[in-house]
Amino acid sequence: MPITYRDTIPAYAVGRRANMEEWNAITRTLEGSTSIGFGVPAIAGTGAHTCAPLTAAAQNVLGITEASLTLPRPGDEYDQYDNVAICESGVIGVLLGANVTKGAQARYDVTNKVWTGAAASATVLTIPGAQFDEAGSSGAVGIVRYRRPVPSLSASS
Repeated sequence: MPITYRDTIPAYAVGRRANMEEWNAITRTLEGSTSIGFGVPAIAGTGAHTCAPLTAAAQNVLGITEASLTLPRPGDEYDQYDNVAICESGVIGVLLGANVTKGAQARYDVTNKVWTGAAASATVLTIPGAQFDEAGSSGAVGIVRYRRPVPSLSASS
């Protein structure tokens, strides 16, 4: 039986690396009872080698969560005690909540859990080291180029 291939495979998906440029990822255990989705900013947790979702300004951003194909349950998010893959350097797919421009500063909307190029506010946080690698439209999968600076504190302005 011959092998068949799909001709409609998307170029990238939320939480997946968009290409094989140089990248680095770390793993942390998700603390607390709050889940964290794929392709979203993760912050340092309070325990040793833990992480949590970004919720406010002035939090230490570790990177952007990568998708996992080996979770023991269906879904597109990590739950408490899961090992979370976090991209701290690379080009990764994210969910866009607004139209974005190539090269613009990437910001994350903590209320709607989407990426945007909108002006910073109390709920739309600037992610240091993150910029949009391509133009994209609201609701689509976009590309963020991320290089974690140190310190890497999220900012509202």
